[in-house]
Amino acid sequence: MTVPEHPEQQPAAPQPAAAPQQWAWASPAPVMQTVETEPLEYHRLLRGVANYRWWKPLLLLLLSGTYFGVFTVILAFVFAPLLLMGDPDYLNDLAAGNAELLDTQRPLSVLMGMLSIIVMLPSVILAMLSLGMRPVGRIWSVAGRMRWGMLLRLSGAAVLALIAMTLVGMVADLGLLALTDPGALSEPPAAQDREFSVNAALISLVLVIVLVPLQAATEEVVFRGLFMQVLGSWLRSPWFGILIPSLAFAMAHIYDFWGLASVGLLGVVAAWLTWRTGGLEAAIAIHIVNNFVGFGFMVAGVGGETAQTADGGSAGGLVGQVVGLGVFVWLTLKIFRRGGYGRTRIDLVQIAVPSAPQSTGPTIEEQQRD
Repeated sequence: MTVPEHPEQQPAAPQPAAAPQQWAWASPAPVMQTVETEPLEYHRLLRGVANYRWWKPLLLLLLSGTYFGVFTVILAFVFAPLLLMGDPDYLNDLAAGNAELLDTQRPLSVLMGMLSIIVMLPSVILAMLSLGMRPVGRIWSVAGRMRWGMLLRLSGAAVLALIAMTLVGMVADLGLLALTDPGALSEPPAAQDREFSVNAALISLVLVIVLVPLQAATEEVVFRGLFMQVLGSWLRSPWFGILIPSLAFAMAHIYDFWGLASVGLLGVVAAWLTWRTGGLEAAIAIHIVNNFVGFGFMVAGVGGETAQTADGGSAGGLVGQVVGLGVFVWLTLKIFRRGGYGRTRIDLVQIAVPSAPQSTGPTIEEQQRD
């Protein structure tokens, strides 16, 4: 065997070829995988929409407000000639402070007032559709729709609660009046400022029967639905979505302290029940029945008042509200448990999963083994 004279000049062993450099722009696209969300309570349902981003709920609010502004302008153009033809003095009386914004003796004011609220419902639905937040039925409940059987049962519970609320409120008002001003009990009821029109009252009654369910449902979709779900998409605790919109709901009314306290309490209870039952059915039921009673008193001119005024509340009324809402909460929870209704929802969403790196050839270890 001969030994090379110059070992250092021996030919080097062949080196494995270097793997081609992978550029960032050439990396494989991520794979989309369908997964289940965590069980979402009502106030967190927007987190189950496709391609959820933190800014989408904020955009939903802005887009809903934009659609609402467009519909409001359209209504103004429609009602301007109607008011001029049907009640030309209404706008002048309103500007002079001689008329209320909603008066059942002026049916056009009832129609205009109701529709100006109802247009918020298509505004929210259109905004959700525009942003691809499907199913849009998540605004009603965790079932993705209105649970009509539950709504019907809770409407019966709301009637019983309003009976208790009205009776207790009347008794409390009479008791407080007897303690503070006994002579007021013997005074005759205040006379109405103008002649009572039966025809106007009947027209307003028909409008109330037809439009109050839509008006009440719309307010619940906005204050207990949209606002609660937007806040819930960012904040896990439901109390932000319960208390903040309830305060806004109370401030949207024109009542005195007692009236605002009653409306605020109604808002808090309706919001809590929405979260607790996983849908708006309880809130809509109590709101519809409550508005039927309130507008019914106005249509009939009970107490000499046919319009919605600022002094519509009282301490006795607040007492009745507490009792009536307590009855409603008890009945609602009982119906909810017996019905076996759900209060959470699981959505299917797609998430990006990094794909496995592509092989560029045998590894160094494999080549050495070969």
